[in-house]
Amino acid sequence: MVTIREARLDDIKAIAKVHVDSWVTTYSGIVSAEYLNGLNYKDFEAKWKSRSLKGVFVAEDEEGSVFGFASFGPIRSEQSGYDGELYAIYLLEEMQRQGAGRALLTKGTDFLLDHGFTSMFVWVVEENPSITFYQSFSPERAAEDSFEIAGESMKEIGFGWPDLASLKKLLNGR
Repeated sequence: MVTIREARLDDIKAIAKVHVDSWVTTYSGIVSAEYLNGLNYKDFEAKWKSRSLKGVFVAEDEEGSVFGFASFGPIRSEQSGYDGELYAIYLLEEMQRQGAGRALLTKGTDFLLDHGFTSMFVWVVEENPSITFYQSFSPERAAEDSFEIAGESMKEIGFGWPDLASLKKLLNGR
């Protein structure tokens, strides 16, 4: 059974581990091995310690071990028609495709709605194999952009849900 809850300061070490480990497995063959091998837990812990955990949720197993997280909040880029953003969902590879991503997305959607947001946007690297996860919830393809990692240009797709209440109904199976 999966438990989804608000992240706490004592989760930062586990969140950093999930962040690094999932990046390595997700982007292997997409981002250079040298870059991925250079990712380390301490750097990610420092990044997480420097930011607010408001809108961050963790997925934990029956033993209380964190194996995934997601973060949500106000949109960070100029995307007409969107006020909220899904910043990230990361799950350890062995825990993917078991419902935790959907549960995290549901929790984040509720969080955004509870805080007055009406829509949600997310950027997804086009080559990310998990892009189908986002597509399964019928978003609009709202934008395209590119950014650079380790000297490589990466294309990203911006998906959006202009009506967060409709996404909530979809997530709840109604």
